[in-house]
Amino acid sequence: MSLFSTMNTSASGLGTSSANLGIIGDNIANINTTGYKKNRGEFADFLPQTVFGMAGPSQLGTGANLNQIAAIFAQGSIDQSENALDMAISGDGFFVVRDGINNYYSRAGAFFVDDAGFIVNAQGLNLQGYGADQGTLGATVQDLQVDLNPLAPAATTEIQMNALLSAEADFATTPLTSGTLDIVTGTGDTLEDAANAADFATSVTVYDSLGQAHEVTILYERTGTNDYNWFAVVDAGELDAPAGTYTAGDAFTIASGTTTFDTAGDLTAFTQTNTSGATAWNFVGAAAGDYVFDFGVDVAGNPADGQVRLLSGESAVSAISQDGYPPGDLISLSVDTEGVITGQFSNGQDIQLGRVVLARFPSNAGLERAGNTLFRETPASGQPAIGQPDTGGRGKVIGNALEKSNVDLEDEFVNMITSQRTYQANARMIGTANDTLQELVQLV
Repeated sequence: MSLFSTMNTSASGLGTSSANLGIIGDNIANINTTGYKKNRGEFADFLPQTVFGMAGPSQLGTGANLNQIAAIFAQGSIDQSENALDMAISGDGFFVVRDGINNYYSRAGAFFVDDAGFIVNAQGLNLQGYGADQGTLGATVQDLQVDLNPLAPAATTEIQMNALLSAEADFATTPLTSGTLDIVTGTGDTLEDAANAADFATSVTVYDSLGQAHEVTILYERTGTNDYNWFAVVDAGELDAPAGTYTAGDAFTIASGTTTFDTAGDLTAFTQTNTSGATAWNFVGAAAGDYVFDFGVDVAGNPADGQVRLLSGESAVSAISQDGYPPGDLISLSVDTEGVITGQFSNGQDIQLGRVVLARFPSNAGLERAGNTLFRETPASGQPAIGQPDTGGRGKVIGNALEKSNVDLEDEFVNMITSQRTYQANARMIGTANDTLQELVQLV
């Protein structure tokens, strides 16, 4: 091997060392880049040449060259964030973002809502996921958009109750059932009088079609050893009726029925009669509507939500709920581990607004860097499998968090020193070969 070949071999060493330093510099420069995946230089020797010696032919190396720059997709550490739409992936997978034409893939989960309600990253690319319609998630991947308009009200349709009715209440007189008190016409006895006359009374706030709140008072009157009658009454003054028909503060029954209990105190029979069947009614300005009352058994005798029982002691309600709500403004967002984005509204409602999807590739190493912590699909990466987080090998999504760069500064410094020394050694080798050539020239 000639001295010129020696210099060329060492020159290739300078090139590999320089390339490695460039890779290390790129890693260190991106140590604070969210979702960045470090790169590693992989080198290979040149095809050796055959030389002949006394023992026969041998192979002599001719240097090294950069084989490839491989991305290392190890998990980066996850830090908490104050932005509700900051997301980190714990496990395999990539967020899918789109520029309207092409999909890109990223581990950087810093997102925000733009002025049109779309969830975008810093480059304005739209985050992809399943949309939602009135809280129901769809099945088509699309640009995720948050509805920034106030949440429309929902009229109450169902009232559920868990309560204990006293088995010691007197049923010798039944002023509500016998008609001693007028709670039907809306121009008779007051709500207060009716509640005082009942064996037990409780109330629940309901909402009409306009989102306005109203109180429904539920009155119970014991009529036999194992029987109670019930009445749902409202303030007649809140009803839409001809002037003078109803009196504010007076009781108006909107529904009534009976309950029957067995010897263990469990509800076995339930009836409900809606006043609207004989007298139409509605709250002022709102649409007409009746309520389904769930006390544990429905009118057909089938099990239903709620639980009303007959036991000794004082009557008491332990839980009462209804399914309506008033209008509400979006006040905050949250993301769960399955990628579901939930909006919290000022009316206390939590509504699903969408679900983030993740892409998983057969070979992450085959992805192509596209800048801005984005990757492109290539034939080497294979096609992405896009779906719900925490399924099909895809990782979980962590809200209010960001994945940091997976660059280890200590390792990079060690690699930098090694590359520096390698560069110096190859440069010294070239210098030695040059000095030797000078000696040869001086001999001539």
